Amino acid sequence: MKPRVVRYLLFIQGLAVCLPPCQAAEYSREQVVATIGNAGDRPAKFTHKDLSGLDLSGVDFKAADLFSANLENCNLDAANLRSANLNRAQLRKATLRKADLSNASLYAVVLDNADLSEANLAGSRIIGVLNGVNLSRAKLAGADLGADMANQGMAPARVEMNNAVLTGADLSGSNFTHAILSYAKLQNADLRRARLQWADLSGANLHGADVAGADFRHANLDGAVINNVKGLDSARGLNGGE
Repeated sequence: MKPRVVRYLLFIQGLAVCLPPCQAAEYSREQVVATIGNAGDRPAKFTHKDLSGLDLSGVDFKAADLFSANLENCNLDAANLRSANLNRAQLRKATLRKADLSNASLYAVVLDNADLSEANLAGSRIIGVLNGVNLSRAKLAGADLGADMANQGMAPARVEMNNAVLTGADLSGSNFTHAILSYAKLQNADLRRARLQWADLSGANLHGADVAGADFRHANLDGAVINNVKGLDSARGLNGGE
């Protein structure tokens, strides 16, 4: 066996040794609900807690502190996460269909392959990894997904949404400056007045989107599909705009 292959296999084995063993969630659904109830008027605290795999659909997490919580593979459909702290939370493959995350904070969040179709994220702050996320028909009006220019030494400093599904989503007035949206599906999305300066939209599909008043200056649009869009004349940085 070649030395390079041997070194690679040893590297992989080393990673396997370093991985923590699989653990069950620290709470049951009933315990989560009880913790919220016992918090009274104070925000319920689930910081660093492992809630992975739980059915938390419809649970009222309003203003809850879920900093660095593990919510991977959770069912959070129709859950109330309005104004919740989800900074550094792990939400890979979680379902949040029709969940309310309006005005929530999702800084350094991981939402790879999560389903947030028809969710409400209006006014939320999002920076993190959202590759393959489903945000079809979601509401992100006024949401801030722009790069954090004051903390460029922190990781991640901008949102990464490769292959994200945003078909029919309301992105009006949202901030996507420096966002990575390569091969994103933005068909029929509402991008009116959205800020996409310096965004990577290479290979993205904007067929039928409304881009009136949107700002695409300095964006990477290599291979992007931009046909049958509305409001093209008032969009900046696109054909027909400034």
